[in-house]
Amino acid sequence: MLAAIPILFAVMLSSPATSRASTAGRARIARSTRQRSDTGETASLTGTVYDSVTNTPLAEAQVQLVDVDHRTRAYTVRSDSFGRFRIPAMVPGRYTAGFFHPSVDALGIEPPLRSATIHAGDNVLELVIPGPARIMAAVCGEQPASDSSGAIAGVVRDAASGLPIGNAKVVVTWREIVIDKRGLVSETRRVPVQTGEDGGYRICKLPGADTVLASAELGARRSGLVEVGIPIRGITRRDFSLGDSSSAVAVRTDSNSSVSADVQRATTLLHGSAALSGLVHGADGKPMQGATIMVWGTGLETRSRADGRFTLTGLPAGTFSVEARMLGYEPQRAAVDLSPQTPATVDLEFKDRVQQLSRVVIMGKPSRTPSDIMGFLERSRTGMGHYITASDNALKNAITATDALRTTPGIQVVPGSSFGHVILMRGGCVPVVYVDGMQMQDGYETLDDIVPPQQVAGMEIYAGLGEAPMKYQSNGCGVLLVWTKR
Repeated sequence: MLAAIPILFAVMLSSPATSRASTAGRARIARSTRQRSDTGETASLTGTVYDSVTNTPLAEAQVQLVDVDHRTRAYTVRSDSFGRFRIPAMVPGRYTAGFFHPSVDALGIEPPLRSATIHAGDNVLELVIPGPARIMAAVCGEQPASDSSGAIAGVVRDAASGLPIGNAKVVVTWREIVIDKRGLVSETRRVPVQTGEDGGYRICKLPGADTVLASAELGARRSGLVEVGIPIRGITRRDFSLGDSSSAVAVRTDSNSSVSADVQRATTLLHGSAALSGLVHGADGKPMQGATIMVWGTGLETRSRADGRFTLTGLPAGTFSVEARMLGYEPQRAAVDLSPQTPATVDLEFKDRVQQLSRVVIMGKPSRTPSDIMGFLERSRTGMGHYITASDNALKNAITATDALRTTPGIQVVPGSSFGHVILMRGGCVPVVYVDGMQMQDGYETLDDIVPPQQVAGMEIYAGLGEAPMKYQSNGCGVLLVWTKR
């Protein structure tokens, strides 16, 4: 079990707080309560439970009130999907009020207990989880003013039963781009943590004001990747669900069994028996037809119909990310919990169109020699290899850099097991990738993260050792050279 950390929860009541009453006043209240109980006076109570970590109502919270003077008298209700709860009839008196929820346990917080006086008639009670900054200090300790890191917490559950899963592993990763003697390198930072018996986990010291990728797994059971925004000096929550081993089947996207373990990992997809349906619409609420909807990590996609609706089947159970793409709009992505029993639903809204910026002329010293571009132009006239320029429709219409390579002979672009696509050459091997003359480590699966298609001036693709320029070494598979507009 995760160690619980006591925190005072804010409780706002429409009646005066008993903490302000004197000892004599509390005695009078107790006598008055007993008198009202004897005369049959009743009270009603309504309220809400609010989660200030996610800024949403807390659904399915178990709200409980226990009479201070009569311990056997207690009332227990559950909040609805809007966080609301109601006790229609109860005896007036002094009560201890609080609520329980697995998400509260995951944050390492002790269930709240506060005093509340219920008077005859209507009463209102609001229970609120403290703000992220207060929870962050309790969960991860006090931070110096210069520390901008944040944290993530949540619960891992079974996709079918909803029960918490202990001893599962939650992994948070993010990429940092560095330039060293190896060239342009995309380094992956990885932080794993194990869930407690209650399925809860907490990870501190994550990069604030950044977006990380998180996933959960237990043996062969694993979720997809989910984007999580980490607040500065705050905490956010991300729950995961895992399907059973029979609800997710691994599928390889390449047929060559001799490829490396890294490529196998990057190109292994999951299928299953879960289903997802939803609606794609614009900011004005009107349905949008022809949007491409895909569930990352599965390789499955479809298009929205005239009414903006779509359906995807054959999906694995668990938490995955669904994405909608349409030319001229920023891609929209959302996390979905897929169940093998009940089809999941999602609403995807395209915001305003991508703004086309006016041309900006920047004067400065170039960071590469003109011979780099001249070499690109000269090689494009030799007929060796394959070339894509900024004027080609393949690059003009590309949403990602790898989109421009889809029609290139000898190249296969396949969905990766995470976000983005993987570049494969003939035989299922991966090419060496250079950007502006600097080699990219793992460039075959990180190109989309490094270079947006709007900044690509040209690409050179060489399928064999004899075709590539001598200065750009090959691994025996092929070489991809990418030149940017700078």
